[in-house]
Amino acid sequence: MVWVINAQGEKEEFDAQKVFRTSMRAGASREAAKKIASEVASRARDGMRTRDILKLALRLLSRAGEERAAAKYDLKGAIMRLGPAGFPFETFFAEILREHGYKTATRQIVEGNCIPHEIDVVAESPDGLRYLVECKYRNYAGEYIKVKDALYTYARFEDVCDGAKNGKCRAFNRIWLATNTKFSSDLERYAECKGIRLTAWSRPEGESLSELIERKRLYPITVLKSVDGFAQKRLSFASIMLCRDLAGMTAAELRDASGMPKNKAALIVEEAKVVCGEP
Repeated sequence: MVWVINAQGEKEEFDAQKVFRTSMRAGASREAAKKIASEVASRARDGMRTRDILKLALRLLSRAGEERAAAKYDLKGAIMRLGPAGFPFETFFAEILREHGYKTATRQIVEGNCIPHEIDVVAESPDGLRYLVECKYRNYAGEYIKVKDALYTYARFEDVCDGAKNGKCRAFNRIWLATNTKFSSDLERYAECKGIRLTAWSRPEGESLSELIERKRLYPITVLKSVDGFAQKRLSFASIMLCRDLAGMTAAELRDASGMPKNKAALIVEEAKVVCGEP
């Protein structure tokens, strides 16, 4: 039995099946996923950090010719790099919701009964429910979103609901909290009690952030190896956030939109097509 150190600094048993499942979800062949999981298992040692296991798996995927899978394997890290790349998490989450049939608007000022509130995302579901969406972004995998954030959001929701009763704004039906990491157990208990919808990286099953992304192939530009710091700035300037947008462009179009050299643009476009499965 091998014990590794996770992002929270806690010991957990190494699970080769987790490497296999993640490789498969990223698009690696079953044979390649088995080989990579086996090799990672043979190299895993007590006290090894999970981030080092991630780096090892990425190297092995690349060596196996699974470049598309290697890019997608570190999807969680790519989401964390979105913030430094200049893309607010609420912009990304709003795009995810739009692709799943919601009408959305970001960073809206809504007049509450007592004070105005800036709402990260206003989302209306296909069946007409109107959500006040609060996005909690973290750039460190070990961080939990704690119950105080839910308490704060619920207080804002109540003020907005009171404002709606007095004709100051449109009514909201529910609260939705979204994060790229995890929620604490206390927050989850409070959310269940208050009817708050939650979306975290790996929960709820079937509707987690990672699954919502994968279902529509909404991979951010930060999964691409060719997108370095310079390219991130130029793509942010051009408001290009998703790989699929790059995959639909020519190198010349990307050069004109972003101002980066054509050869760099060509490299990025080609990698985006591979990740998105474009011919």
